[in-house]
Amino acid sequence: MIILLILLILLILFLLYVLVCLLMVFKMNKEVFLIHGMDPDNPAYIRYEDYPLLKREDYSTFYYNKKINGFIYYKEGIKYKGFIILSHGLFGTHIQYLKDINFLTDSGYKVLAYDQYGCGISEGKKQEYLAHGIYVCENVINDVIHKNVNKDLPLILYGHSWGAYSITGAIKNYPQIKKVIARSGPISPRISGRDLFKVINKHLYRFIYIGYNFAYYMIVPFLYRIKATRGPKKNKETQILFIQSKDDQLVFFKHSLASYYLKHPQDNCKVELTEKGLHNSFITIDGQNKYKELVSEYLKLKKENDEKKMKEYMLKLKDRDSLYPVNKEVEKQIIQFLDLN
Repeated sequence: MIILLILLILLILFLLYVLVCLLMVFKMNKEVFLIHGMDPDNPAYIRYEDYPLLKREDYSTFYYNKKINGFIYYKEGIKYKGFIILSHGLFGTHIQYLKDINFLTDSGYKVLAYDQYGCGISEGKKQEYLAHGIYVCENVINDVIHKNVNKDLPLILYGHSWGAYSITGAIKNYPQIKKVIARSGPISPRISGRDLFKVINKHLYRFIYIGYNFAYYMIVPFLYRIKATRGPKKNKETQILFIQSKDDQLVFFKHSLASYYLKHPQDNCKVELTEKGLHNSFITIDGQNKYKELVSEYLKLKKENDEKKMKEYMLKLKDRDSLYPVNKEVEKQIIQFLDLN
């Protein structure tokens, strides 16, 4: 009788633990992923106006009757070598990659940068699951190919973080894509979601670790559990470059696409690593830290409501682009890959 009572108590405790895990995963998924993606509202953030030589034309396509909007960026007087489709990361829109776009257009490429479903200027009340990024990217690729938006220029995909996951998964049925550059890409939504718990709260991560997978499979529909590796698994033609920093604090190296393809090499997959570069290794660590400092300073001044200090602060942002220098090592990796035949 005592043994049965102990087993019953253990079962109740286990069920309570599972219920708590379900609620926590549901809450994080709702508050982090199922939101409308927007750029931060602070003056330290890069804007289109910071690049007067950068021109753009409107672009739009549809995803289940919802408009996916973006721009085709270019510079006048350049003979273009290719057409790049850029897929952005979480917590913003394609605008957060204007430095990348400026660099790529300078290097001889037109860049179609779109906002994901539920982000920025695209329609949709909120972002869906991470895998939604793959399906939207496939729609954009299909639209570009069928309408010849690229005007017969070689097609290339470029993405960072969520964008890297999206483009890698999206190439599955598109061997006509010549090249892919995937920076700091996670392998799957399940692992990246669990790692995010560790970033937010290490104690919470330890608590939920055992029950996380069960909660994930209960909450996330089957169609949205796909891994980015589905792309290269089928598509052996497209040349892919994975760029990853070993000290990435958001997409952990051991769970990155770069790490996966070091362990499971393919002839069409190349990996470039940097020891230090944090999550966005295209920008120097000093540049990434500078942005954080400027945002903190802005928020502090906003609270103080000191007009004089705010004017002085704004003067620092006269040339925002120069405040966040590009990592020359990563820049070189990208150029060398793009220049390969």
